[in-house]
Amino acid sequence: MGRWVRRLMLDDLFAIGRNEHWFAHMAKRGLHLRKFGRTFAYFEQGESRETRYRIEYLQEEPAPEQLEVYRECGWNLAARSGKFYVFAAEEAWAVELHTDPIEQGFALAELNKRMKLNVVIITVAVLLIIGMISSIYFLNNQPYLTMVRGNFIQQILLVVVEIYLCFTVIRNYLAVRRLRTSLLQGNPIDHKEDFARARRLSAMVFVLIIPLALGTIVLPFVEIAKRDTYTLPESIVDLPMIRLAEIEQNPKLERESSYYEELDFLNRVEYDWSFLAPVQYEIHEHGVIRGERWEDGSGEYSPSVTTRYYQLAYRGMAAKLMEDLIERYVEPYEDEELRWIDTTDLDAMVVVGNQIFGTLGNQVIHIRYYGHEAIDKMIPLVEQVLH
Repeated sequence: MGRWVRRLMLDDLFAIGRNEHWFAHMAKRGLHLRKFGRTFAYFEQGESRETRYRIEYLQEEPAPEQLEVYRECGWNLAARSGKFYVFAAEEAWAVELHTDPIEQGFALAELNKRMKLNVVIITVAVLLIIGMISSIYFLNNQPYLTMVRGNFIQQILLVVVEIYLCFTVIRNYLAVRRLRTSLLQGNPIDHKEDFARARRLSAMVFVLIIPLALGTIVLPFVEIAKRDTYTLPESIVDLPMIRLAEIEQNPKLERESSYYEELDFLNRVEYDWSFLAPVQYEIHEHGVIRGERWEDGSGEYSPSVTTRYYQLAYRGMAAKLMEDLIERYVEPYEDEELRWIDTTDLDAMVVVGNQIFGTLGNQVIHIRYYGHEAIDKMIPLVEQVLH
């Protein structure tokens, strides 16, 4: 027994004439079909031989008596995939299995019906998937924030792959319908139909689709691997943030902590990654000043600051992302008006209540502060972070 060689099918199973010609071509090169499926065909290496192949679509498995009749006509079963049976003949005297194209056309009626149903089901499913994914963004008042934080690229890749699969099912159905129509008109199958052009085109599409399909699988794992949460160090760190000590400038300021499983929940750094925003930080810092109280006397003075920072892959998204952050974090009940700060150091800066939003190039920042200090005091600090 010779060594087996695997080759991509590339062409549709339903391209009967092209596949028959390709199998015969491979036999001339000493590769003889032994097994095949939708993705791969397996050949056994041997001597070059002139071999004819015929592909049959059979609703039921052929009985031993039928196979014996085929053998007497010079045809042996070479391989099978589902209801597709491939017969091979190496003898020149082997007679054709079918001489009536119209009869073959009637035999494809059930396949044509089933393929049509598949087209309807797959098309509806793909449209539902596209509709659900589209609704996430088009029916969302914060689409850019959702894209940056979510799996937008993965979802787009998934849609492209699903559309390709839908296109493949439709293409297969049209191939079966064309073949059946041609047979019913009395035209026999072209057993030497050119396969090279179709295989080249399929190979190019395959090279494009496989990376996209792999992307839908790999991207979520990349995002999980890059995600991190840890306790914010008390020392000076190289992070895009405003430290509470820079705002308060009070030597009595102490850290207020609340640990859960070795993580200081009140003083933590959350790092995230996405294709559209390779750098994402959400940094929380809480403090307390002993002996001081809130102005309303509600308790000991415990200021805090939260920094959200995004470094985008495309700077054109920065302004829209800032708008979405404003939409997300400025509560409807807050009466403060948006103040656009005239600054030459940043592309844009907005102050509203106890929050600051700013953009510079592909960077977007959001600061939320709770404390006695005036919010405008942090404007130069924000400019320093983004520079």
